[in-house]
Amino acid sequence: MGLAEVIVLGSIIGGIWALVASGFSLVFGVARILNFAHGTYFALGAYVAVVLNSALKNFMSDCFSLILSIILSIFIVGFIGVAVYKVCIRPVKMYGVMIILVTLAIALLFEEILLTTFRDTPISVPFPLSGVVSIAGVPVPYTRLVALVVAILVIALLDRFINATRTGKEILATSQDSEAAMLVGIDVERIYVIVTFVSAALAALAGILYSQIYAVNPQTAIRVLIYAFAIVILGGLGSVRGSIIAAFIIGFMQVAVSIALEARWSEIAAMLAIIAILIVRPRGLMGVE
Repeated sequence: MGLAEVIVLGSIIGGIWALVASGFSLVFGVARILNFAHGTYFALGAYVAVVLNSALKNFMSDCFSLILSIILSIFIVGFIGVAVYKVCIRPVKMYGVMIILVTLAIALLFEEILLTTFRDTPISVPFPLSGVVSIAGVPVPYTRLVALVVAILVIALLDRFINATRTGKEILATSQDSEAAMLVGIDVERIYVIVTFVSAALAALAGILYSQIYAVNPQTAIRVLIYAFAIVILGGLGSVRGSIIAAFIIGFMQVAVSIALEARWSEIAAMLAIIAILIVRPRGLMGVE
């Protein structure tokens, strides 16, 4: 096992986990919502993209139908996330336990809908390019390379959006003190809708990228939720940058354990590492007291 292999392959899966965890952390840090339906958006992104691509490729080339289906899927899942927030979460937002129960029920509902509609057969979003490129001596399929590049670009754009735009500054202000934000004229409810949309859209994109490399089935949503929850705790609840760093740490660890032992041990090792780190640093890597 070479260090280059761990870094290259770990960065790819870490980038995908970073998209999932940053959205999960963003909506908690700003709206104080522990959204247990977050993994559902991950699975929905892949399923909606596959369905749209199958319909659109009858009217255009495979490449254009794929690109359009991915873009539409991200927006559709983003709007589903907003609808779930407005209809189901906002009425119980003052009750933390109720949010957990409601979002968990929504996750189970969508899982049953997907199982009824598509069965438990794994699906993958098609990728138009085939081939392998060598990075530091590690053979990397184009699907994984594109996933890594897209994940890094989107993470960079998210950081830019939050820290260099007016809306981003309003998001930061709301995350620090929502009541003070309202007093200075910020529409806090609009900010909650924006972060909910962004959070669901990031999860959908992660699901699409993940399905091109591996495969997605309805049960994937719960597994992804567990990873997202563990990563944001490790990074520090509410810290987007902490979640991104933690996601790459988990990605490197997954690959290292998979190569040294077996893939089935990677999740156990990741969870044990998170427990150990939190014993030493309970607030996570970049969390506050």
